[in-house]
Amino acid sequence: MGDKRLAVHDLVWISGDSQLYSLSHPDWAREALRQSPVVVVRRAQAPPDFVAVGIRGAGRERRHATVLCRSDVQACRTPESLAAERVWSSGATQISVPICDALTAVSEYSLKEGFVWGPIGSVGYQLATKISVTNLSSDLDVMIRCHLPPDRNQMRMLDEHLRKAPVRVDAVLEGPCGGVSLREYLSGEKVLTKDSRGARIGRFIWQKPAIAP
Repeated sequence: MGDKRLAVHDLVWISGDSQLYSLSHPDWAREALRQSPVVVVRRAQAPPDFVAVGIRGAGRERRHATVLCRSDVQACRTPESLAAERVWSSGATQISVPICDALTAVSEYSLKEGFVWGPIGSVGYQLATKISVTNLSSDLDVMIRCHLPPDRNQMRMLDEHLRKAPVRVDAVLEGPCGGVSLREYLSGEKVLTKDSRGARIGRFIWQKPAIAP
């Protein structure tokens, strides 16, 4: 699995003896990996043959950034695969009924409109690992893959649809050059864009610049 092309939000399984590189690892991070050897691909630069990942702990304040050797990747689940397989339909995930209803609503709308999407954040993590990290007050975070600039009117219709979901749904548009909040994208030309170099405010760029010969 070490040669797989990984993308931000992918969930990666690692072995117990995998080397994770950072200045230090908090005790909770070591315990989290003992309970579940799963890390999340994060939006950051990494040296060749390495991938930037994050370790999840209990609570939003427990997130640890580190770097993993690609050859230590044993398995991977993408947000898109979780959506395509509708894994929330299985009671084994222990996702609440309102979140399941929201996932189903997004799934049906995406099929109708031709969106490529997937659950991310705590819901995506729980769907992939079956480890309970959500509760009745949890939001649903989703990613929408956009290789080309989407139609703004279509995106406004999507936003209106998401606002009717039984739980709060936050959508991120993932383009070739980074990600932007759907609602931020609809708010104007200058938006907060997140890419591997960090966050910046400006026009969202959909195409990577051509490399000069």
